[in-house]
Amino acid sequence: MGRELRKIAFLFEEFAPATPGQQLLDRFLIGYPRDGEFHDPRIPVVAAHLMLGVNAPELDDRADDYDLTPAETVEAAVAGADAVVVVPRRPGGLANERFVELALQQAPAGGACFVYGALCNRLARGQEFARVARERNLELRSGASLSLTWRLPPVELPWETPLADALVVAQGPFPGAEMQALDALAPVIERRRGGESGVRRVYYLEGEAVWRAGDRGLWSWPLLAAALSRSDSPQGDSVLDGRTQDLVGLGQVPKLARQPRAWALEHEDGLRTTVLTLDGVVADFNFAVRAVDGAVVSAQLFRAPPPGEQHFSLLAAALEDWFRGGPPGWPLERGLLIAGLLETFAQPAARDPRGVATPDLRIKYRAERG
Repeated sequence: MGRELRKIAFLFEEFAPATPGQQLLDRFLIGYPRDGEFHDPRIPVVAAHLMLGVNAPELDDRADDYDLTPAETVEAAVAGADAVVVVPRRPGGLANERFVELALQQAPAGGACFVYGALCNRLARGQEFARVARERNLELRSGASLSLTWRLPPVELPWETPLADALVVAQGPFPGAEMQALDALAPVIERRRGGESGVRRVYYLEGEAVWRAGDRGLWSWPLLAAALSRSDSPQGDSVLDGRTQDLVGLGQVPKLARQPRAWALEHEDGLRTTVLTLDGVVADFNFAVRAVDGAVVSAQLFRAPPPGEQHFSLLAAALEDWFRGGPPGWPLERGLLIAGLLETFAQPAARDPRGVATPDLRIKYRAERG
């Protein structure tokens, strides 16, 4: 489609097998499954720069075997590139703001810049990135693979559905789990009536306080049950003997959860969103949303198993279409809002049990219909 993709540049903080950087680079360098067949992007120049010149034998092998062009500096990597991909350390919850800044300064006007994971660590910095991108006629986006992965079942929230409640279950350490959860849920709730309205208040919960908040109605136990019903990796007795079980109804969630934590968000339009990090309960990501009329939509956000992790193929396909001149698949404001939330989550004030007001996060936007 559209524009010729002559050169793509990758800026890495790390490079090793099974990292997001390796998953994305190999797809643009070697190819990936797409629409039922193997797809070769056939990009004349694929360049890569590794931060601080850290030794990475796997990157050297790709230079020998697949015509990867190593670059000693960011400037050399980005020079003449139609697209730049910035990849921080796994899993992407913390951004390499210096790399993003250099990419936006050095990339040729009219190109595209994609930041894997969090766009920035400070909302003010992200807003500065957005200003520079506009001034230099660059398209800037951020995100991760779960926002585009398969949903099991393949549900979609109808456009302009009035939503009351949303919940996503995640696993992993902070802030990577929260980044992935927010990015995965965003394309679902952006479709609600009026689009995204921004977040006015944030509550943090951990340990036993998570369950007490559910009992008080700060978040919804029935919605958690709906989300967990889509998991194919329930822990506990299901691992021991294969039995199916209602983890919520049997009271197993508090028993299985290891150091649970939760973030409850109040949106400007009244939507409640909850991010529950429940290590030990299930081993996958799942979401559920409830419409104002009571209808519930839920699904698993499928993470294809290693080493292929083919959800990265879906991300690569979306990026390639964009880099070749198609419209970006999601708005920049999504990345700004997620980055602002992660910044808020990291602040000690966010641990106040009374919650913290977030006037800077009243970021409104509408997703485009695909």
